[in-house]
This record gives sequence, structure tokens and C-alpha cells, in this order.
Amino acid sequence: MARCRLVKGRYMNNPFDAHNVTHLSASSINEFIANPARWILHVSGFRDNFGSPAMWRGIAVEDAIYKKLYDRNANMNDLINFAGAQFDDRFESAQSDGIEVNLAKAKTERDSLKDFVEAGVPVFEKLGQPTANQKKIKLEFEEIPVPIIGYIDLYYDGVVRDIKTTARLPSKMPDSISRQLSIYSAALEAMPIVDYIYVTKTKKEVVTRTVDDTEGHLKVVRRAANAMMDLLAYSSDISQIARLFVPDLDDWRWSNNEREEARKLFRMN
Repeated sequence: MARCRLVKGRYMNNPFDAHNVTHLSASSINEFIANPARWILHVSGFRDNFGSPAMWRGIAVEDAIYKKLYDRNANMNDLINFAGAQFDDRFESAQSDGIEVNLAKAKTERDSLKDFVEAGVPVFEKLGQPTANQKKIKLEFEEIPVPIIGYIDLYYDGVVRDIKTTARLPSKMPDSISRQLSIYSAALEAMPIVDYIYVTKTKKEVVTRTVDDTEGHLKVVRRAANAMMDLLAYSSDISQIARLFVPDLDDWRWSNNEREEARKLFRMN
């Protein structure tokens, strides 16, 4: 079992490199904080890239908004149909690869697209064309040998905006989202804003919130990145690291495919 040697507070080798981790992201950092065993599974090489119906909904709505921002002639029906096609592509890809999909959930999310697009498009249309969308950002810390990389939704001069679609508006900004936007804010030196496209049976609106205490959230990001490095330094063999954990496979974050692979990696069969 090879371990990275710590000398004067620094590792002689790059623990991330030993596990082919070339960068971190807001999602990987949040995943490590919320469910480290699931993060370890992903470090081992397993990826469930198909997402969930709720994720497909969010991506489809965002894509429809981007389309309107760059094509002012696109009408609402065009955008709703475009969102539907984006959703269907991901659904069909998952099915063709034999991924188990909750069909009732998929239908519910597919049917909700119209309301989300109708709620979101007019608000972002008024903001006008952004300076950039899906812009790559990179944030580096001196003691972390890999960068944090991400892709922002929208950037206007001095303002970074992130779009979330939801049927449940949180009473306060979740720390996970605050960490994500704090990373974007630091990388771009911009004000971080979250736009919730909020749709229920009785409401369709966009609720805008500014992220507070970015410095405090960045401290957590930095601490998590150091903890990730320390954990990977335990061994260059991910199965040895996995032996330190007993995952809770009832956690909703696991997909069925991930649960199956986790039982193998964490020797739960």
C-alpha cells in the first residue's frame, strides 16, 4: 500500500495525480462533503453520466433560455419544443444504454417543461444578451496541486448568475449552492446571484437571491479540498481507501447503477 509522504507540511508526491484526478469542481467538493463514499466511487473511475429526470429538466430549461438570448426571433412554442427535444435526447440515451429510468418521474418532469420555460424566458430576456454563457472558470489555491474548474451559466459585467429550476423553493440558500457560487465569484471577481425558476401547481416565478459570505464559504471549499487531498494520500490504491468507509446506500444521491458498483468497491456483497 503506497502512501504519499508528508514533509514540512507538503506532500512529496501529488496525491491527486496518483488517482488520475486532474481537477476538482464545485460538484465534486459538495459531493465529498455530503457523501464522501460516493465521491470515492467516482474517483475509482465509475461514472453514471446520464443524470436524472430532474437534472434533464434543468438542462433543457437552461438550453431554451440560452437559445432565446441568442435568437430573439425564437417564439415561446419554439423554445418549449426545443426544451422537449433536449430532454428527450437524454432520456433516449439513458434507455438505449440500459439505464433504469423512473418512467413516471420522467413523464412528470417532461410535462413540467412548458411551465418552467414560460416562467424563465421572459425574465432572462429582459436582462439582455450576457457577456458570456457556459464560460469555463478556474480557481487555484497555493497548497492544492490541482485547480477547481467549472462552467458558469451566465456572466454579465461584474455579475455571475446561476439558474436553478425547482418545485420547492428553499427558505435559505443551501450551503452547497453558496459554495458553488462563491467559487465562481472568486474566479471572476463578480457578484454571485442565483435565479430560482420556481414552478408549482399554483405558482410560476423567478426568485433571485444574492449569495452572502463568499469568504466564509471559500474557507469551507479550501478545507474540503485539503481533506480530499489528505484522504487520497492514504494510499494510491482506491480500494484501500474504500476500506475506511461504510457507505449508506439508502442515501437518495446514489443511482441504482452506483449502488451496484459501490457494493463491489466497498465489499458489501
